[in-house]
Amino acid sequence: MKFSESEIQPLWDEVSRIIGDAVIQLHHHGKPFNAEVLVKYLSHQLSEVDEVKRRILLNAAINMLKTNRIRN
Repeated sequence: MKFSESEIQPLWDEVSRIIGDAVIQLHHHGKPFNAEVLVKYLSHQLSEVDEVKRRILLNAAINMLKTNRIRN
């Protein structure tokens, strides 16, 4: 199954929003943040959610952060 750019872009936008929200929450609580801290924060959120779509998006955000961390 292949998806077009226009079908995938809204999902990546949502993944980016999830990461941005995590950064804002960590900053709001005065916690330093980097990719490792963000992965832990999102993993904690993942452990508390049952909704399938949200779990998929959180996993995508976590994987994106892990992949970027390995590349850098």
